[in-house]
Amino acid sequence: MDIIRTSLLSAGQADEIKELLNGCRDSKGQTPFFPFEDGDLFYLLFTETDDNAASRILACAAALSFFEESGAPYAECSAFTRPVLRQKGYFSLLFDELSQDIEEVDLYFPVTDPEPGTLAALASLEAVHDRDEYRMELELECAPSLPPVSFQTASARKLCGEPDSCLRVQWNETENGTFLLSFYQGGEEAGTCCLSFFEDSACFYGFEIREELRGRGLGKKALSLTLSLLKNGLPRSDCRRLTLHVSGLNAPAVSLYKKAGFQIQECLSYYLY
Repeated sequence: MDIIRTSLLSAGQADEIKELLNGCRDSKGQTPFFPFEDGDLFYLLFTETDDNAASRILACAAALSFFEESGAPYAECSAFTRPVLRQKGYFSLLFDELSQDIEEVDLYFPVTDPEPGTLAALASLEAVHDRDEYRMELELECAPSLPPVSFQTASARKLCGEPDSCLRVQWNETENGTFLLSFYQGGEEAGTCCLSFFEDSACFYGFEIREELRGRGLGKKALSLTLSLLKNGLPRSDCRRLTLHVSGLNAPAVSLYKKAGFQIQECLSYYLY
């Protein structure tokens, strides 16, 4: 048995991990995510095959990704064991190795659709459920009825708003396929969001209403205005689908998106070690 710790995977090591992941497909046939590009440290545990002591096979692979939020460092761990080699202690051996690199930071395990074996492994580490993150999606043709919008151009600024609303939106392309939307009320900026387009879809993120203006329904109006904009083919045409990610801890936001017609497509659960 051999454990390799590295900050840079070779092409051969990456291929071995991909082969392992192909055997870990979920019930929908999807290959699990592994941070090949975003991982900071990688751990590979090899063991001998039963029929050939001179031949080895990748039994377990893990990656650590380090982050910082509000000055507090933390890490995320993605780990997978070959299905036929599970419940043989390989993950525990690998975790003993990688745990030496996270002694002073909180460690989270992001898990999608956890199976009983995964939950058992997390329980053995005494990892506890911390929060859920949702990927939500809306087909624009299925969006609730939206109010009409009017358009005007002033000083090279593109403005759009509902005739009976004091809220207006201005959009600017920040880079290829990405737009910054700024919402204005009475001439002052009330909030912002971003849209990144890819083929017939757009990702909605960075949505924020100024703190002193919250609780006045501006979030609902700004979201409605954004959907109206997209349904009118702006700021780019041919967008049929809108996706977003939101924390399950942000109950008001989850409720807002559900009322707007968004549906949860995927739940990513985080377990804290």
